Amino acid sequence: MNNFNKTFEILISSFFIILLLTSAAAAESDFQNREFLISAAEVHQMIQEGKGNLKIIDVRNSTKYLLGHLPQAVNMWNDDFSDPEGWVQGLIAKPGAFTATAQEKGINNDSEVILYDDNNGIWASRLWWVFQVYDHQNIKVLEGGYDAWENEGFDSKIFPHRPQKGDFVVSDVINQWIVNSDTIAENLDNQDFIILDTRSEAEFSGAETNSGAPRKGRIPNSIHLKWNEVLTENYKFKSAAEITEIYTAKDITKDKEVIAVLSHTGVRAAHTFFTLKLLGYQNLKLYDESWVGWSSRTDLPVEKK
Repeated sequence: MNNFNKTFEILISSFFIILLLTSAAAAESDFQNREFLISAAEVHQMIQEGKGNLKIIDVRNSTKYLLGHLPQAVNMWNDDFSDPEGWVQGLIAKPGAFTATAQEKGINNDSEVILYDDNNGIWASRLWWVFQVYDHQNIKVLEGGYDAWENEGFDSKIFPHRPQKGDFVVSDVINQWIVNSDTIAENLDNQDFIILDTRSEAEFSGAETNSGAPRKGRIPNSIHLKWNEVLTENYKFKSAAEITEIYTAKDITKDKEVIAVLSHTGVRAAHTFFTLKLLGYQNLKLYDESWVGWSSRTDLPVEKK
């Protein structure tokens, strides 16, 4: 009987240890705003259930879209949510233009929108940011993108989806999510105003740049953290604890007055903005003019290594 009691106690102890470890792992991987992400299996279930207000947007170029896309998905690419008349390339589309495009793609004011790109979420995050700035909140990014969908073995379509015209209208603009060059320049020496550069190390150091930027280098006193440091090898997000540690090591913390994120044209910056939102950061702004805008202004200072 004593042996039985001891065995029972060991089993019970082992059970609670496993339970605690499982709970700790779950908490470690949990994001404060996990609702911004969705898995391929969850999207598949929503399609199977025939959810009426579901809208899926493929944020890849038209060639990739026509080679295979999720059922019911419409295609939107960079020009669909950028301003062709912006003073630098890649700026967010004007409200009226974005309203017209979203309606053409069948988006309604009550739509639950799912966005995906190839795998890393960089373009899906950019369009997520645009929708959020224009106050459409019910929107998620498919983690792992089209690759995750294919890896699950779910069916894809080739023929374009032709939706009915939607009724989406930009009714409000969340301007506090955007910061311009002048405000960045006014805060270069403000230690509570973080300027976070998400470009490559070569771009940040001034060794190279991309098209549209007349000067190489970086904004003085900016902090560098490459946008994809938060992703695993299979393009999933690392745990919340791991990502928090990555940002904290760079002093990118929630108590800062402002964290202004930039890249070359604001696309990579949008991915970092999205990541920080997953963690629950509230003090974020995207520098939409980004490096192309800063380097085009000869009155603004540039640093190089």
